[in-house]
Amino acid sequence: MSVVAIIVTYNPELSRFRYVLNQASKQVNHVIIVDNGSKNKDILRKLCSETNDCDFIEISFNSGVAHALRIGIKYSSKYDPEWLLFLDDDTILMNNAIVKSFNLINNLPDIIKRKVGAVLLGSINGKCNINVIDYGPFSGTLVKASIAERVCCRDDFFLDQADHDMDFNIRRLGYLVLGINCRLINHKLGIKHWIPILSNILHRSVGYEPPWRYYYIVRNSTRLLIEGKINLTFYTIQLIDSGIRIFFADGPWALIKPLGLGIIHALLNELGYVDPRFFV
Repeated sequence: MSVVAIIVTYNPELSRFRYVLNQASKQVNHVIIVDNGSKNKDILRKLCSETNDCDFIEISFNSGVAHALRIGIKYSSKYDPEWLLFLDDDTILMNNAIVKSFNLINNLPDIIKRKVGAVLLGSINGKCNINVIDYGPFSGTLVKASIAERVCCRDDFFLDQADHDMDFNIRRLGYLVLGINCRLINHKLGIKHWIPILSNILHRSVGYEPPWRYYYIVRNSTRLLIEGKINLTFYTIQLIDSGIRIFFADGPWALIKPLGLGIIHALLNELGYVDPRFFV
C-alpha cells in the first residue's frame, strides 16, 4: 500500500519529535510535515531536509490541527497515495505498525475490506482484534486518501471534535471506521495532573485539559449534537468527565465560563479560534 504520513507540528519537544519522524519515515512512502507556526520551525525544517522523502510546509500562525491536515491532504495528492496516516508531533509509531495494520486489514472478508474508510491504530496492549468504532482521534489514524479529500477537515472547529466530524462523514458515505486494539502507537492524550480529591480517591494522577481546551470540547461537541452527528449520551458523558476534572483542579468559575460560553457560541454557530488568555 502507498502511504503518505501527515505530521502536524506546533512547538514540539524535539527529542521526542525526532523519534516521531524517524519511525514514520521508515514505515511510509513519504512524510509531509505541516507546521503551525512553531518557534522551533527552523530546526523542524532541517530535520525534514535530513530525512528521505520528507516535505515541509510552513503555516505562519497556529491554524489548528484540522486546517493543517486539510493543507497536508491537498498537498499529498502530488504523490497519489492510497492511504494517508495522520500523526501528532508526539505520536510515535511502534516498529512495523503499518505492516501489521495492513496485514489485519487484508485479512478481513472482501465485503468488509471494500468498505474500510479509516483505521485507528491502537495505543494500549491488546490482542490486535479489529473492530468497528464510532469515533477516534486524528492522530494514529489511517484514512483512504480518496475519502480524506471528501471528509477532512472541519477547520472552523480549530481543535477538538473535528476528528469526530470526520468519522461521522466517513460513515455517512457508507464506509467503516475501524479500530485495532493493540499497541501500534505511543501517544499521549492530554496531560496528567494531580487533582485534589479525584487523585486522592484514585491514588494516581488523572488526565486533564485546561479550561481553554474545555471550551473547544463543549462548543464543538454541542455543535455536533445540534447537527445530529453525536448522540446525547456520548455528549453528556464527555462534558461531565472533563468538567469534573476542571471543577476540582481550578474551581467552579473555571468550569462555568468555558461551559457557558461554549454552549452559547455553538447555538449561535460562532466557531473558529478563541484566545486561551480569555479563560485565565
